Amino acid sequence: MELTLDVVVKYLGQPLRDIYGRNIGVVTSVYSDVDGVVNSIEVMTNELIHETIPAKRLDITSDGLRLLPEWLVEAREIERRLDTVRKRLAALEELYRKGQIPHYAYEEVKEKLSSEMDRLRKRAKEAKENLKRRMNDLENMIIHIEKAMTHLLVSYTAGEIPETPFRSAIDKLRFSRQTAQNEKKDVEKHIELIEKLELEAVKRLEIGAEKESGAKIPAIPEKSAAEASGGPMVVKVVNA
Repeated sequence: MELTLDVVVKYLGQPLRDIYGRNIGVVTSVYSDVDGVVNSIEVMTNELIHETIPAKRLDITSDGLRLLPEWLVEAREIERRLDTVRKRLAALEELYRKGQIPHYAYEEVKEKLSSEMDRLRKRAKEAKENLKRRMNDLENMIIHIEKAMTHLLVSYTAGEIPETPFRSAIDKLRFSRQTAQNEKKDVEKHIELIEKLELEAVKRLEIGAEKESGAKIPAIPEKSAAEASGGPMVVKVVNA
């Protein structure tokens, strides 16, 4: 989905949140082409750090402009490509089975899809490694938050922290933990989806290879009983 300048400008000076509701910063500028298509925005994460975020990581939802995690953008792209290859392989096999395409065209398209699948498997491997690293980071983040919550609860229960600041702090910590848990679940789902799509596409290639291999094996003529036993061939002469 392309974002246009007239849509994004209304968010200038406004807070930017990610799809989990976490505050990222403030939108301070927008970069667009001459046709008005936005290619990136500038975000001030605090008064010292400014970051340029590409438009592919942005989404317009019912809650307004939202930031997509980098891992999610990458995962969706790989999933889309894997699904396309899987569907094209299925369509190719179906058309060839029905005799609607010639053998040379079948081989040509299959070779291209096989090469594309090789490239996708490398990208999928890298993506899954990135997703697993993100999941590990989120697990560590959850542990860190829970430690902070534990110390806060102990101090509050001991009567060292008043009610109002305690409630304010504990609510923020609970929100942070919940968003980290939600993101972790999404990461796990996308790891499983990539593996599922990759496996299905590979199976399509293997099925096609098995069918093609079976079609190319020539029939072996049966030997006579004498040839099979290794004995001499008997010739019968008939007088005219």
